[in-house]
Amino acid sequence: MRRLKSLVCDEDAAEIVEFALAAAIVFALIYGIIQFSLVMYTGNFVATAAQQGTRYAAVRGSDWTSPCASASSYGCKATADDVQNYVLSLTHPGINLTASNVTVTWLTTTAAGGTCAQYSQGCQVEVKVSYTYPLNIPFFSATIPLSSTSIETIQD
Repeated sequence: MRRLKSLVCDEDAAEIVEFALAAAIVFALIYGIIQFSLVMYTGNFVATAAQQGTRYAAVRGSDWTSPCASASSYGCKATADDVQNYVLSLTHPGINLTASNVTVTWLTTTAAGGTCAQYSQGCQVEVKVSYTYPLNIPFFSATIPLSSTSIETIQD
């Protein structure tokens, strides 16, 4: 009986078990913090890509006559495909945008609500960038849709 009692009350490996339980929780928490930081980073990139796309379109809007030869061309009239290619050329590690993630719309309204001819000075251009982030945290998996829309007035 004494031997059975000593086996039941033996605490020689209790610290190892406690450490294993605590370490699993701490490491899962740290990994979750890293994943949410990457979601915020990706959301920031999506917003920046939309802003850069509208800027690219706004400075290549009205007065230019020749079409753009590449995403880095200047002195040309950008089409929706040119703006889309420019946004896709903005690369960041781990974020793979595709053509279906970028929508470009040339609006026929001014910022004050009046009407104007498409591509003309004073009109607006809208760029929407969307991306689905795959969130993988231990014991939890989901996708987070990220989206940003930017509207800018054509200046040139």
